[in-house]
Amino acid sequence: MKSVNEIVESIDLYDPEQRPHMLDALRAAREGGCPFPRAAGDGEYYVATRYEDVKAIAERPDKFSSCEPALRGLPVSLAPLDLDPPIHRDFRKFLNKYFSRNYLLKYEGQIRQVGQDLVAKVARKLEEHGEFEFVHDFAIPFTAGALGRVVFATEDADLTKRAVSAVERAATEGTPEAFFEIALIAGELLEEVEKNPESRDDVLGALVTATVEDGRLLTDDERLGVVTALLAGGLDTTRSAMSNIAYHLATNPEVEGRLRNPDWWKVDLDEFLRFEPTVSFMARTVTEDTTIGDCEFKKGDRVAVNYMSANRDVEHFDNPDELDFERMGTPHVAFGVGVHRCLGSHFARIQLAIAYEELLSKFENFRLTIPKEETPRQVGISYNSVESVPITCSTRNVVNDGIQETV
Repeated sequence: MKSVNEIVESIDLYDPEQRPHMLDALRAAREGGCPFPRAAGDGEYYVATRYEDVKAIAERPDKFSSCEPALRGLPVSLAPLDLDPPIHRDFRKFLNKYFSRNYLLKYEGQIRQVGQDLVAKVARKLEEHGEFEFVHDFAIPFTAGALGRVVFATEDADLTKRAVSAVERAATEGTPEAFFEIALIAGELLEEVEKNPESRDDVLGALVTATVEDGRLLTDDERLGVVTALLAGGLDTTRSAMSNIAYHLATNPEVEGRLRNPDWWKVDLDEFLRFEPTVSFMARTVTEDTTIGDCEFKKGDRVAVNYMSANRDVEHFDNPDELDFERMGTPHVAFGVGVHRCLGSHFARIQLAIAYEELLSKFENFRLTIPKEETPRQVGISYNSVESVPITCSTRNVVNDGIQETV
């Protein structure tokens, strides 16, 4: 096992042997005079570890292009994730409507029904087995159900199941084959929409009718790219956040009371995301010689902007390695910064608020069914999530306890 200093000297964000000590290594880089450690693998890249540097890079898309947002490349487009201004603005202009809070709240009842149905299944599993596994019994089907109804408006259970499976493989393996499979599923969805796009006031209908640049329609690759990005981001990132929070719910007695506050998603959620951003890093390509801090970059250099490291920067966060719900001050960068700030941030907040409201309206006293020291294995590469959260809890015996709608 490499030491922290050895990891800094030969950092590899994809190396599973480095992962257990990666946070320590990133801290050593930030605070030890090496804020941009260099990785020799994957075509060579630098890792931006400090908050100010991550923010500066994200706010300069003219110097740090998003054209290749994955260090190991992708076999398909992920528009608008892999687009730069000015065309990036054209895509966000027609997409923003469908990810605004007001638009998404039209689906609150449907999302809530997904949660209620899953809570009923969890209750049966608890009665039969005394426990349930949060990630697969609740988080994955909840996010898939919400995404299927809101973004893709499909009742095709088989298509949704295949999409969930493909996204899980993309998140945990990061292989071109996994992303290609997502693109194939995206093609099936679009083929259905193209038969009658005018009848749909949703993101898929917009993809078929929207224009960019000088009034041209989107290409097939661009349409596929948007759907693929929504599948990969919409399913896995929210599932990861939901699962990470569940682990804290089952291991930290303070958390259940915090989640019962109807407004928890407005403030406490941001501390959860700062502490464990579901997207650890994204890649940027230097377009011309430039300098960030004391580091000089050459055209063509690759940089991984590490959100996880930026969110633990002691220059901006007191006691950054602690989950502190009273924290005030610097905003986290878990949703990104600049023009590429997460399109689905409102959707994520709505899902998380509803999911935990429905879950906590039925159950209480959440506990892990494994010893706390047996920390669930972290999975994913650029995504950051626990693999499994086995939980037991009690059924609430309360009638009309005044729980309010949180969204």
